[in-house]
Amino acid sequence: MGIFSRIKHVFLAETNGLIDKCEKPLNMVNQYMREFSVELEKGQRALAHQLFIEKRQAVLIANAEAAVETRDRQARLAVSQSEEQIAKLAVQERLLQEKKLAVYREQYAKIQEQTKVLEERIAQLLVQSEEYNHRRLLLESRVNVASSLKELNQSVVSFQTDGIVKGFARAEEKVLMIEAELEAMNHFCAPANRSAPQYLDPALTAEIEASLEELKQQAETEQ
Repeated sequence: MGIFSRIKHVFLAETNGLIDKCEKPLNMVNQYMREFSVELEKGQRALAHQLFIEKRQAVLIANAEAAVETRDRQARLAVSQSEEQIAKLAVQERLLQEKKLAVYREQYAKIQEQTKVLEERIAQLLVQSEEYNHRRLLLESRVNVASSLKELNQSVVSFQTDGIVKGFARAEEKVLMIEAELEAMNHFCAPANRSAPQYLDPALTAEIEASLEELKQQAETEQ
């Protein structure tokens, strides 16, 4: 056997020995549990941020609803005082706020759907975390028993580790899937508030006139 071949065999033997020492079952499980805890914390932070987005969207909806109500009162008051131009501007702003409100509500529904999905993922993570803790305790017990028996009889190998290796390989796959699911979450951002225009939009002329006429008729009925 050549010198390079001998060096190769020695290197492989030493490397495999180091890997065997590092891959002790409990060490592997502890590392998996640490990684799982990190992912669980990431999920909890993502949920907190999602709830913040949901609450912020609810505030936008409330503000838009209040603006619609305010502009409606202003339009009615202007009609009662025969201030037609002011009434038109108020009606226009009410229509714009109503359109904005519809968009906000649609976005809010989507955000709530995303929140529900994320909450379900977090619940699954918590269940899996409890399961993994129980499995770790069981594995620790099995390792202690195996180590004690091994010390009593070094010449007999009576335990198989294939099941443990396969089990934690499956656990690693689940963790990878959880990571992918968390990274795939979408967030929604609310559009910036628009300032109220002080001019009439030609594109809204028909809607403004129709709404204004309706307000005039209501005002005449109330008199």
